[in-house]
Amino acid sequence: ERDTMTGTCLCGAVSVTIDTKPDFIHDCNCDLCRKSGGAWGYFSASQVGTDGSTSSLMRADKADPAAEVHSCRSCSATTHFTMAKSFTDRHGPIDMVGVNMRLFNPAELKGVEVRFPDGRGWSGEGAFEYRRPAVTIGAEADW
Repeated sequence: ERDTMTGTCLCGAVSVTIDTKPDFIHDCNCDLCRKSGGAWGYFSASQVGTDGSTSSLMRADKADPAAEVHSCRSCSATTHFTMAKSFTDRHGPIDMVGVNMRLFNPAELKGVEVRFPDGRGWSGEGAFEYRRPAVTIGAEADW
């Protein structure tokens, strides 16, 4: 069963369609996530469709940024990120798109766990810690 859903930026000029709910959402506190307003669901590129004109930004504060963050050209809302072409793992390019789940109606995300990684305190090596316990949309939280 597919749970196809479409979210839009604030002005509606950009839409993002995903073919299923994310397994979880990361609401991270690193500078990139906090300042862009992103709360990310992760998908393979084949699971995500975008429509509308975006501008993109690669971080200037990292020597080798992994993510190219896209925003609506009209309202500037962060819509998604793609992996930088230079960012690979031992198998080659990483097939991952981060979708800003704040574009979607929270009622459509009922049952999805929201996790709170401590990206600000993460060194970039190994696993990161979480700054507080996870919540489930529609259960403990009205995210």
